Amino acid sequence: MKRTLQLMTVLSLLFCGLNLNAQNNAPKVTVKNVKGAAVTIIDSQYHFPYDISDNKQHVVIQGFGADQSFYYTDATGLVEFVGTAFAITDDGVIAGYYPNEQGIYVAGLWFPDTQEWNFLGMNPDYPEFFAESPDYNGAWAMSNDGFNVAIQQFSANWETSTYLWNPNDGYIQLPNGTNQTTRPNGISSDGSVIAGHGTDEIGYWTVCYWKDGEIYTIPNTYGEAMSVSPSGKYICGYIDGMEGNAFIYNIENDEFTSISNTVEPGNALSATCVTDNGDAFGYWSSGFPPMPDMRRAFAYVGGEFMTFNDYLLANGVAETENWSFYSINNVTSDGRTFIGAANADGVDFSFILTLEESLCDAPTNLTYTFSEADFRDVILNWEAPADPVNVTYEIYAGYTATEPLFAGITETTFVIEDLEVGEYNFIVRANWGGECLSGGSNSVKPTIYPCATDDMCELVFTMVDEYGDGWNNGYIEIVGTLSDMVYKAELKQGGYTDDPGILVLPLCEDLYTFTWVKGEWDTEVGFTVTLEGEEILNVGMGSINETFELTLLENYDVDCAAVVNEMPIENNISIMPNPAQNYFVVEGDNIANVEILNALGQVVDVINVENGSIQISTANYNNGIYFVKAITNNAQVIVNKVVVSK
Repeated sequence: MKRTLQLMTVLSLLFCGLNLNAQNNAPKVTVKNVKGAAVTIIDSQYHFPYDISDNKQHVVIQGFGADQSFYYTDATGLVEFVGTAFAITDDGVIAGYYPNEQGIYVAGLWFPDTQEWNFLGMNPDYPEFFAESPDYNGAWAMSNDGFNVAIQQFSANWETSTYLWNPNDGYIQLPNGTNQTTRPNGISSDGSVIAGHGTDEIGYWTVCYWKDGEIYTIPNTYGEAMSVSPSGKYICGYIDGMEGNAFIYNIENDEFTSISNTVEPGNALSATCVTDNGDAFGYWSSGFPPMPDMRRAFAYVGGEFMTFNDYLLANGVAETENWSFYSINNVTSDGRTFIGAANADGVDFSFILTLEESLCDAPTNLTYTFSEADFRDVILNWEAPADPVNVTYEIYAGYTATEPLFAGITETTFVIEDLEVGEYNFIVRANWGGECLSGGSNSVKPTIYPCATDDMCELVFTMVDEYGDGWNNGYIEIVGTLSDMVYKAELKQGGYTDDPGILVLPLCEDLYTFTWVKGEWDTEVGFTVTLEGEEILNVGMGSINETFELTLLENYDVDCAAVVNEMPIENNISIMPNPAQNYFVVEGDNIANVEILNALGQVVDVINVENGSIQISTANYNNGIYFVKAITNNAQVIVNKVVVSK
């Protein structure tokens, strides 16, 4: 402890220009700014703060050494103990695993008053320790009240399964589903949602989660879910693959968001925590092997990727601009207090960082629609903050933009006219009479195409990979002549021949060139492209080799009007009502079943059809565009679009 105090004293002297207040064993750094932050240094070296209690009083830290963990409060300072800790409650109780007197690793709770572990007890399904293995079970996640604990349970042959433990019912087994093994990593506040990973029959890690005791696996996605938002609405984690993207998944509306590293493309991301509004934080590795000091922290806020430094700047915290934030490891439920590791003036440290409360409220629930009169006009709507006295609104091109696109808006709706073809990002801030500029609303990201959506037709890409691990950075690039927009058809994960990836790509009438962009394992790739049921391109597995002509189709005429006119009558399907509010009816001749795909091409529903008609409820669908893929008894495929607007 004396050595720790000496190191922390040296560290505190290095923070010139910041107000340092000694606080027991950890100095406190207060950033002076209109909207600043309080920074508490909890460890004068780079360790891995793993969890913070929701009352912000307790932190559990993992060291990079085996069986090394730390407990921190303002009152106790840093307390080292043996074991591997993962979660902490408002009372400072820690969940993890530790070696018992026999050297067997078991799940337990560590109590700060006794500074000792309590074993959760033997799992009745595994009444004895294993002679051939030192691993029995471990606690990997815990609800903030300490009632629900997520357990990884080993078997004698090292296979694992997931259990939920509570003091009333003991061990409750959760299903593995089709996974050979599973492990939990995160849990919601009420314990109803648990997230982690499984392994398939080949050994690939699959992203899975449990909701109310049932297991769900995200199709064609390999990687690991690391965290659950407090309400259980979102999970986040990372995706295996050459691109190394992170992800956010909304389990309420089956919406999967892949997060790409746009700051240092190609460096793998890991999302470690997610808030109830879908903002995620984590780190990327800027080299290989991914040593701790080669990590850099990121924020994904309002659909915008940025460094954590830029996130702080956008929140008025300027004096940390030159700090190197290694990682953000967790965030409290209010989204304002973070734990992680950083470096300032060449000195590593672990920290708690709390953003000051905003001085004024922001607009909420920003949405957009397209004008019926002109598809290039975007109509923004939002909700005013409470008691909006002397408030005007400003529209910005994203979270980190410093200058507004439009200002002085007095209503909660605004039309942006005559936008050029391309992708856009908008947020809204409230200006309170020039006295205070609020934080940003949620963001919206409209895309302006060269034509109205009603004038588009859809290309369907059926994509396979011999080993079911995606296309490894290979993709089809589609470029037209009417705009500079570049479309991509890519298979990030999965793709077995019996479970191919499906992408539905709406396109305007134009001349398009299709080009194959090389990946790492192109000989494993195969795909077909159909336009309204007519096959226009077929590339079999093994065809893409060193002599393959990369230009697949040049100046291919996508003539939507001609396609519709030439469609055989027996292949027509009708969807009514469209847009749909509570339900829609699919009717057509000879239809065997119907698949519903979201805008990302992910299958969200499969329904068998009798007598050529089926009524489909929209209760579990989010507002937006969906694609109805009807498959006839003679294996023909017809794809149509439906808009859900509740």
